[in-house]
Amino acid sequence: MFGRIFLYKLKELIRMKWIIGWNFLFPIVLATAFALGFGNLIDDDPIDFHTIPVGYVSELSAGDADASEPSAFLQVLEELSDDTDDTTVLQLYTYASEAEAKDALSTDEISGYYLEDDEDIHTTVPSNGITSTTMLQIVKEYKNYKETLENIAVDHPEAMADALDTLTSDTSFLSQHDFGNDTSPYLQYFYALLAMASLYGSWISTAMLTGMCANMSECGKRFECAPGRKLVAITAGTLAGLCIQALANAVTVLYIQYVLRIDLSAPIGYIILITTLGSAVGISVGNLFGSILKNPILLTVVPLSFAMLCSMCSGLMVATIRQAIEYYAPFFNRINPGAVMTDALYHIGYYGTTRTFYIDLMIMGIIIILNLVISGVLLRRRNYASI
Repeated sequence: MFGRIFLYKLKELIRMKWIIGWNFLFPIVLATAFALGFGNLIDDDPIDFHTIPVGYVSELSAGDADASEPSAFLQVLEELSDDTDDTTVLQLYTYASEAEAKDALSTDEISGYYLEDDEDIHTTVPSNGITSTTMLQIVKEYKNYKETLENIAVDHPEAMADALDTLTSDTSFLSQHDFGNDTSPYLQYFYALLAMASLYGSWISTAMLTGMCANMSECGKRFECAPGRKLVAITAGTLAGLCIQALANAVTVLYIQYVLRIDLSAPIGYIILITTLGSAVGISVGNLFGSILKNPILLTVVPLSFAMLCSMCSGLMVATIRQAIEYYAPFFNRINPGAVMTDALYHIGYYGTTRTFYIDLMIMGIIIILNLVISGVLLRRRNYASI
């Protein structure tokens, strides 16, 4: 009996055209719009750090620097441009005069240049940004080190050797710090999109329950009068809806990954696992709405409003809204299934299988169990004066 009801419900639901449109096609259309809107920003994020091509011009007098030996600052620049390290900060070009450096800057051969003379180190960049900040920080750190050594040489010359050992133990003035994978922040929108698509599964549940409740449809009246066990039928229908929604999510994930060629920065198996669990959340939420609501219009409006509200708060419209809610009302992010699913995708993409990732999965599981238990109790106690 279970298998027969499962197959019948599967056929019934898949023949509903609006399910094909909203659960299968709409997420694909929205993902395509995101890909077209963001363009190359997804793969080449402007805040990502890249090796900076810089120039160096020396105008030091012969008395202050031996022509055969580079200045201390130039040695620092050469160290930062050492390509034997995985975190090469600079690509260094040396020029004989400032005029040559300006010509190179005008042709975009370099992003800026240093001019070192007897008085100071001058930094020239065409505009503000990460390049200017990095170049200025290098000069600042160099001057701090130099000033520290000069003060020690004057005040405590006997400690000069120890100070040199300490300061040269880590001679990297600047290094890249990579927290997790090289994941673009624009993927946040695609994570929120998958969460929204999963919550659309609530429509499938309400459609399934409409055909099983006597106060909602003629089919429901016949179902209530049938001798079969209601719990078995509802379980079979729920699993049928879960299969459809999980398939819709998997199609969306594969479309984003292999058709749009947007790397979701996580193993495809983990992503499908999370979206399948998210589908179960959406189906269980639909079961809860279907067991509480009796008006057919509300059975459409409430799940839609719920899905869009949860998606909006998870970052579908504004990527930073979830972080703002986390700061001002963190508890809301724990009970918002859209935010929990988005956070799980975010952590698997940025940091891998961390403790937070498993906590998100556990919260999703708790939401599913609570929804199914409450809806099961309500449906079991539903009585009718007459059928």
